[in-house]
Amino acid sequence: MNRKINSNAFLNELLIYFPQLEDKIKAEERNLVHPRMEIFSDYSIEQIEKENYAELKKCFDFHESRIEFMVPELINALTVSYCESIMLGKCASKMERIKTLMPIKFKTQYLNYEKYYNDLVTRQNEK
Repeated sequence: MNRKINSNAFLNELLIYFPQLEDKIKAEERNLVHPRMEIFSDYSIEQIEKENYAELKKCFDFHESRIEFMVPELINALTVSYCESIMLGKCASKMERIKTLMPIKFKTQYLNYEKYYNDLVTRQNEK
């Protein structure tokens, strides 16, 4: 399979697997993927707070099964609007445990961004 998934296709598939997000996703501007991805990250954070790890794993698995097919714009939204949100959000202190639930491709994307972000902060603090 060598198909590429654009943001609209991704979000349409997201609503099939997570229909509870439909009203919030559809309320956002259709052409803006970052705010719509943040809705999914908010949902994932909610699962962390509730310790609903089965549903959280479902979120991570959704990304995992699509990550290698995402167009660059969608990878950027996944990284900046999803990974950063869960990494720095109100559940940041729980991320060591949460990372153990991530499947390999998604976890690699997350860890690469975490390293990039931490290096950026370190460089800023050295100035």
